[in-house]
Amino acid sequence: MPVEDSDEKSRNPKISLLPDSETRVALSLIMATRKCLSPLIKAPKSIANSNCHQCQRSFVTTPTQLAGHNKWSKTKHIKAVTDKKKMTERSNFTKTIAMYSRMYGDDVKFNPQLATAINAATKASIPKNLIEGAIARGQGRSATGAQLESMSLEVLMPPDIAMVIDAETDNKTRTLHDLRLVVKKAGGVVGSTTFYFTRRGRAVFKAKECGPSLSDVLDEAIEHEGLEDVEELPEGDFLAWTQPNTLAAITEALSKKFELEILDADIVWAPNEDTKVSIDTTEQADALDMLFNGLKEYPEVRAIYANVRQGAVGDAEWDKVERNLDV
Repeated sequence: MPVEDSDEKSRNPKISLLPDSETRVALSLIMATRKCLSPLIKAPKSIANSNCHQCQRSFVTTPTQLAGHNKWSKTKHIKAVTDKKKMTERSNFTKTIAMYSRMYGDDVKFNPQLATAINAATKASIPKNLIEGAIARGQGRSATGAQLESMSLEVLMPPDIAMVIDAETDNKTRTLHDLRLVVKKAGGVVGSTTFYFTRRGRAVFKAKECGPSLSDVLDEAIEHEGLEDVEELPEGDFLAWTQPNTLAAITEALSKKFELEILDADIVWAPNEDTKVSIDTTEQADALDMLFNGLKEYPEVRAIYANVRQGAVGDAEWDKVERNLDV
């Protein structure tokens, strides 16, 4: 047999159709890479909108902050609660100061009750301008010395809640405009409501140890013309209802007779029992709370009255309503 020339064999090598070991390794790497990248290749343009949990994995280790779960949102919530408490506290102090100023005059040298109320407000860090404004309002003047005029705003809130808002102002047009905006924002409307109420005198006396009983106070009170009723409140304090024109005389007589501290004395709009509306839902309580907080921002507002009573709503929700009412 003829022997094949080695030079000719080198010039015409046989081509192998099977990949060598290096080629197989390279192909394996390519296939593995394509398999890893396939979820991203098939993913929608906006991965954030995909339902694929693998596509939504974060590329960083910082945890996602959900709305309402950050430090600032908690701080704002705490601040809002604190601000409401401060507003209620200031309103109570200034109301007491204005009452004593109205009853016994604005000179603390001859009005020890007013002096005591001012000292208590100062210790509670009530701003000086609010204290001075309350003293002036008790005398029928604004903080600038302008004469104040009394006014009432009648309001209807859903579903059938009637309200009367008493105010004293040196500018009725401005105050009426401001309060109407607050009412509208809370979902209420201005309308006639006074027929839901009766004008009555109301005085509250602080109970004391070894002090008079309800029977003692009632026996003394009925000696005075114009008395309608005397009640004992849950805290032990006494509440006297009078005709409007006899409030001052009866309040003064009971206070002196039993040496009782006067907590409140004013002519009020008392809601008629047969017109009262039950507060049954949190939504109703929150709507009223929003309205009350808006009204309390205006120092011209003296009192808020509403024909409401606690229904199915819980005690905590009812407290939002009751603590802002003046009857």
